[in-house]
Amino acid sequence: MRFYRVVMICIMSAALTGCSVARGTAKAVGTAGKITFATVKTVGKVAGKTAQLTGRGIKTVVNMASGKQIVKCSKLGNSLIVNTLINKQVKANLIVDTGCTETQISEGVARGLGIDTNSCPTVQCQLADGRTVAGKEVNIKEIRLGRVRVKNVRAIVLGTDQMDHSGLLGMSFLENFIFKVDSEKQELVLQKRIR
Repeated sequence: MRFYRVVMICIMSAALTGCSVARGTAKAVGTAGKITFATVKTVGKVAGKTAQLTGRGIKTVVNMASGKQIVKCSKLGNSLIVNTLINKQVKANLIVDTGCTETQISEGVARGLGIDTNSCPTVQCQLADGRTVAGKEVNIKEIRLGRVRVKNVRAIVLGTDQMDHSGLLGMSFLENFIFKVDSEKQELVLQKRIR
């Protein structure tokens, strides 16, 4: 078996000391193929501020059947795309990105969800090419991926000039699972993480 155990602990914590948004712990129990699409990291302490501004905590809830769920993906270059349903109302094709701290959505998806980004905290995000851009931090009520539902997912809204797709499914979603990305079979295998 050519599977390797990979533990991804606070992907950017060395570079972002004290960055509470960049918290993320996940374990990929096997990765076949390569996904090398790292797009954003969030800079600054904003998770606590968001909870204060909205009056809501940011507790993520995962709903899925026991065992493993296999989600079929489509391929775009070296990237895998998953079909999601956000807040039970907007369908979005998101690129699976294990190097992305936060899930990202485009302004178009945010508009479709009725999110007023003017009232959301502004955060600085570093793109894969090294540029730093402003984004808006939001809390997505629910992301559904096949039969898997995750509630209260931290996300960043980036302007349409920063993205040429609906968004990225990042670690703020994936950290809730023990997962396997199989590029060859075009599958994302999810198993609920016991906390």
